[in-house]
Amino acid sequence: MYQAPVTYPLERASSIFPGREVVGPDARVSYGEMMRRVKRLACGLAALGVGRGDVVAVADFNSVRFMELAYAAGLVNAVLMPVNYRLPPALVSEILGEAQPKVLLYSRPFRELVGAPGASGARRLALEDAYEGLLGRPGDCGAEVDPDADYVLLFTSGTTGKPKGVLYRQWKMLAGAMGIAGQLSLYDTPARLSSGDVILSLIPMFHILSWGSIFIAPMLGSKLVFIEKFDPAAVARAVEEEGVTWMNAVPTMIYMLLEAGLRFRGLKVLVGGSPLPKRLAERMKEAGMAYSLIYGATDMLAASISIRTDRTRSDDDLRLTTHPVPYARLRVVKPDGSPAAPGEIGEIYFQAPWMPEGYWRNPEKTRESFVGGWFRTGDIGSPTPDGGVRVLDRLKDAVKSGGEWIPTSILESIILEVPGVRLAAVVPVEDERWGERPVAFYVGHAGEEEVRRHLEAAYREGRIAKWWIPDHIMRIGDMPLTSTGKINKLALRDLARARLRGEA
Repeated sequence: MYQAPVTYPLERASSIFPGREVVGPDARVSYGEMMRRVKRLACGLAALGVGRGDVVAVADFNSVRFMELAYAAGLVNAVLMPVNYRLPPALVSEILGEAQPKVLLYSRPFRELVGAPGASGARRLALEDAYEGLLGRPGDCGAEVDPDADYVLLFTSGTTGKPKGVLYRQWKMLAGAMGIAGQLSLYDTPARLSSGDVILSLIPMFHILSWGSIFIAPMLGSKLVFIEKFDPAAVARAVEEEGVTWMNAVPTMIYMLLEAGLRFRGLKVLVGGSPLPKRLAERMKEAGMAYSLIYGATDMLAASISIRTDRTRSDDDLRLTTHPVPYARLRVVKPDGSPAAPGEIGEIYFQAPWMPEGYWRNPEKTRESFVGGWFRTGDIGSPTPDGGVRVLDRLKDAVKSGGEWIPTSILESIILEVPGVRLAAVVPVEDERWGERPVAFYVGHAGEEEVRRHLEAAYREGRIAKWWIPDHIMRIGDMPLTSTGKINKLALRDLARARLRGEA
């Protein structure tokens, strides 16, 4: 059966939309020109000895050249490995040592990061020095692209431990990206995407190749814009100068844009990576931004995106509920193994054609997470009557108190309603009587008792159970973040334990 290779979207765009552009901090090229450049670049990689199954590691900000390298690696059936430059250097070195790339391409800001001894056998090339030379090759190397070839090696962000590798074949990576494109273009959703949109991709390439935007944009024929790294002023310039109409982002990015006083009336946003707090959603609406919520991960790609259904009552449903993208399935399983009914809570299981075979070189974690043709996501949620799922929390972040789950995302959203609270997170700590109890952290000038009174009012209004209210509420100066911009709850758990012991 025919499967499209990962290069198909660019081949299509170069023929149907040859004049539409990809714009980055390093270049501005049309799809037609990019296809020609990618063919030459593939020959440049081949001249370095790169062939089927060889790992090409790239440490760079979002850029035109990174996108071209992603396609060129596909043309020679090599494995692209985007380096997560937000991980600690020792961890990057360890990951490179495991992956053993044949070639390691980096931009100068990451010279020291990739200079560690991890990938000792790799040929290291600075992109600023070597890229034009790689592009100078003839554009026909005679390679036949294999859709079934291993294509991209991604690593999880390490939120709950050491990052795990996930290896996707070409057709699977492309199918996952097309799941996003299909959901956004076929259905009624606020962040609807079409050929006429101008996409600003704020998600780093090391995170699922910028949520698949390097495939989605050319497939639709949309103009694609990159900025070097996230900065509110740079975002504002891109929106004004390039005519951006659509972007992808995590909630902390949106929060920083709004805190900078930016207003983007008419801008559409695909937002994900963590739950969207109600107050932040309200601020987006006030600023004229329409949003859709995406749920997915490195180990499953896109799973679901919020759409309007026959049972959608308000935009708040779109903040809380996502619906499986085409060809994906979600189910919610209670601790006893039975299926959860609407309103009940359980672990979310995922299934799709692009699901990986398991974790790369990690049979133990594979056995734990890939069960009977389903992927156990490690998230808890609740099914909805319209075929969607409300994602409530990470299983490891949720508080299991007295044998019952407390979804921390609901508590966090309520705490963020308090005037003066800017960021909030709730984590579990061990408790002798109940097993675990919640501890709340927040950033802002509101007082701790003010936060507690607001939670107690939410209980009286019937929005939360009384026993959900955190035993301890703590104000902190800054919120620790992970490499992908999410709140680092592992660090907060350590801080909670230290404070409760009187050590911090």
